[in-house]
Amino acid sequence: MVDIFYSIYYRRLTEISGNHSFERVNRIHSMLGELINAGDVKDLWRRMPVNAHGTFRVVAVDGGVRELEFRDGSALVIARAIAVSNTGNEPIKDVTVEWAPVFTPVIKWVLLSIIEGEVAIRAVESGKYEFLLMDGSLYAKVTALIHELILTKGFLDLYYIPEVIKALETLYDLLRRAKELGVNVVFVSKDSKLKIYKDYILFRAIKELILEDAPFVNVDRELLDILNRGIDWYSIVWIRSYRNKLISLAKNYNGAHRDLIKMGIRVSLSQSISDVTLLEELARMQGVRRGLTRKLLIGAMDAYLNYKSLTQIDNLLRFIRDRVEDSAGLRVVDNYGEVNVEEELERVRKVLADFPRILMTYVKFREDDTPMALETPFYDWPMFNQSIPPKVFYDRVDLSDHLGMLMSMYRDPIHYNKLLWLAHEYANFGESQFLEYAIAAVNRLKIPTKRRFGMAFSLDLNPRISDLQGDVE
Repeated sequence: MVDIFYSIYYRRLTEISGNHSFERVNRIHSMLGELINAGDVKDLWRRMPVNAHGTFRVVAVDGGVRELEFRDGSALVIARAIAVSNTGNEPIKDVTVEWAPVFTPVIKWVLLSIIEGEVAIRAVESGKYEFLLMDGSLYAKVTALIHELILTKGFLDLYYIPEVIKALETLYDLLRRAKELGVNVVFVSKDSKLKIYKDYILFRAIKELILEDAPFVNVDRELLDILNRGIDWYSIVWIRSYRNKLISLAKNYNGAHRDLIKMGIRVSLSQSISDVTLLEELARMQGVRRGLTRKLLIGAMDAYLNYKSLTQIDNLLRFIRDRVEDSAGLRVVDNYGEVNVEEELERVRKVLADFPRILMTYVKFREDDTPMALETPFYDWPMFNQSIPPKVFYDRVDLSDHLGMLMSMYRDPIHYNKLLWLAHEYANFGESQFLEYAIAAVNRLKIPTKRRFGMAFSLDLNPRISDLQGDVE
């Protein structure tokens, strides 16, 4: 069919290209250099200490997930994962098929997390690997799971609290088993949206600028406390009272650096500027063509958890108990299985007490490539150990082998890791593949799908009445 909308689209696109908001974004980027200088983080990027070297036994895991929604509001969630290696071993693969009595997006990524973890555990137990590569951010994954246990985004999410707990436990079991077998786990994020380094750089810069003006401007001690939390936590702009205090500072500050401070606050509040943006600018300023950042050791630095004193495990479990009890009640109604509240809470307690801290860095393998986030578990200190700052630079750990391995598998910005790319190609659901799965599900289960699903493929994917009558007879 001829696209009769394209001319309208292109006209709108032309209008957007001249929009002043894009010019404003460019002005923000042009001031990042001044803010970075104020933060005194000129040593954040380090030259790459190694070249690609050595031969390492590596296995990589990735997964894919899709859902088939039915007319009654339930859904069939299909998640699959695969582990591929450079040792010639047969790939390890698995598929989970789960009927969800009510569909909510959380069940998709939770089931995906579970099967990726289970396949990864099987992989590290099946061969003598030196490295396990996982796609995505370890910190983002564990924090999202904890948030889901206390901040369910919707009522329907409460159904799947036991699955969230299982995903958290599977992630912990993977790290524990890898440690026992001497396998280095590396989480790789190519398009990271994290703002961990960004917070550190910007709030440190704003604080230094205010302290420079201190002899001439009255400095609010409460404001300095907030800026210190901005440096130590992630991310204080999620807290409404802190956000309002920062906005007030931007409006009313009258020191010598008021324009720069105002811009720094705007950038800190912007959710479109991430670690990658700031680190790219810093690398450009320093002429770093290939390098890695200082290593950041991160624990329970989440702003909400700290603000609500939920970094104390007993306090956190009290919040989680309410969600587990709610889930138990809802699941009984739909005959979706019984939940033992105390057993679920004990599983969470065990994970939280022993979950390791995370060592994080960004690497840049080519001048024309964006920084890539690397995270690896640091088993010496638990994540919820309050005797250690939640965010601290820690350069004692030698990652030379990690970097050598990753460089040996790097091809270009798209194929940034050959094994992860291969795992993604296998596990990702193409439309034609998923249609085959959907047709099999409709034929086997005899449940009508939502009308819009069949329309998307121009197919009647509903079971015939005669088929249903035959089943009844």
